[in-house]
Amino acid sequence: MTNSAPNLRLIYVEDNATIRERVAEVLRTNGFSVEEAATAADAQRVFSEENFDLVLLDILLPDGNGLELLRELRRGKNADVPVIILSALGEEIDERVSGLEAGANDYLAKPFSIRELIARIRAVMRNVSPRSGNKSAVSTTVRLNGGTLDLQQPWISRDDGTQIPLSMKEFCLLRYFAEHPMQTVSVDEILTQVWKVDSSSIKTASPVVIISRLRKKTEGFCLIESLRGDGYRFSIP
Repeated sequence: MTNSAPNLRLIYVEDNATIRERVAEVLRTNGFSVEEAATAADAQRVFSEENFDLVLLDILLPDGNGLELLRELRRGKNADVPVIILSALGEEIDERVSGLEAGANDYLAKPFSIRELIARIRAVMRNVSPRSGNKSAVSTTVRLNGGTLDLQQPWISRDDGTQIPLSMKEFCLLRYFAEHPMQTVSVDEILTQVWKVDSSSIKTASPVVIISRLRKKTEGFCLIESLRGDGYRFSIP
């Protein structure tokens, strides 16, 4: 691959030296500047001294849980830095939900391909807007018709101040739609990219049920169109 991410600074928090060094080396060859940390303590020290454009974070660390580190990060000066969790716990739905609730922008299960990791990084960074210096800030809200969707909170905030709660499946799906406006999103994409499940192991009717509920909750705020034979398309009226 060619150098496609000049000046993008990442920190990779991973205790397995073999994995960390291999992934960091390949990312560097693809144009990323990568700092490495083996423990939560190492990461906290680096966070206090430097600024980053994105964090790659393992959950199981020798001196703590990566989700706790993520929660601390969201309370500090780097609170708006996007985070992708890379964890062997990817098959556990509760862990993915916990990661999203703690403030992660994406979740990639081990083992993963470098090609997919770079694609995920690019997707996350597309939702980042520049600010002063080399740092970047994530746009965490999407303006709807008469309300706002916070990309890190499972509800819609009406303009009158009240909230419409969303289940985690509804929230993850609406967030994905909002991040891909006017694009065709297939059922298989919803299963594999949004809910991170094997599309062959779940009934294809499942997204239909969730989308039906989501349409009722978002009526007037946005449009979720059915495209016969293709999938769905999101837009804001």
